[in-house]
Amino acid sequence: MRTKARLTITLSQSVLNSVDTLVNGITIRNRSHAIETLLKRSLSPSIKTALILAGGNEEKNPHPGLTKIGGSYLLTHTLNVLKKHHIKRVIISLHKTDTEIMRIFGKGENYGLQIEYSIEEKHLGTGGAIKKAKSLFKNMPFLVIHGDILTNMDLSNLCSFHFAEKSLATISVKPRLGELKYGQVFIQGNKIIKFLETSENSGISIINTGAYVFNHKIFEFFPQKEIFDLEKDVFPSLAKQKQLSASIFQGLWFDVTDENSLKKAKNDWNKIQV
Repeated sequence: MRTKARLTITLSQSVLNSVDTLVNGITIRNRSHAIETLLKRSLSPSIKTALILAGGNEEKNPHPGLTKIGGSYLLTHTLNVLKKHHIKRVIISLHKTDTEIMRIFGKGENYGLQIEYSIEEKHLGTGGAIKKAKSLFKNMPFLVIHGDILTNMDLSNLCSFHFAEKSLATISVKPRLGELKYGQVFIQGNKIIKFLETSENSGISIINTGAYVFNHKIFEFFPQKEIFDLEKDVFPSLAKQKQLSASIFQGLWFDVTDENSLKKAKNDWNKIQV
């Protein structure tokens, strides 16, 4: 049993009233427990910034982020899930031709978010897009999510898992049957020991869902070239060095660039909590 120290503090009545609203007798038992919980939350490492990889493809019209699901844009759903998990600063990586997204979402005022843009003159790949936005992360850990997926993923759990693992990078992975195009990871404990961009194996795969948490030191492992992909040029080498962790996700996940997956996403919309 851990020993706890007793101390006396003085708080205003308004602060105490706010503290008392957390007490429910179940997860937070009393006022002392509520104060301890608040202190743990404030002192725990957290993610403040997320990057949405929405560089798009000139051949896809409209942009995947502007796909309508449940009456709203996919990108709106992604922003909402980020906000739900207390991420208020969002960088959207776009190709220079994706001006419609900037027009619709602006600086995030209508979403209660701070939105910034990292503009690519040419398509840089998943790794190149992150590298271009390096200065915007301010030497802090950050979350990356692909802009063409719809999910009810618990991003708070993903971030907490990442900090507990103390790896340079964490990938959210999901068991899927026969999804060869999403590649495959091989896991030992919580570490990914082998990362394949694609797989020729049938059966159940543990796939990359396109949601990651990175320590800022990840940039030291990026290649010198301008155009590169995480999946080909970064993740395999991180896996060999045991610096890549896997957080298993069991919820709903859809790739809207795949026609069948998009159809299922629309049909299952009422089940999706984002």
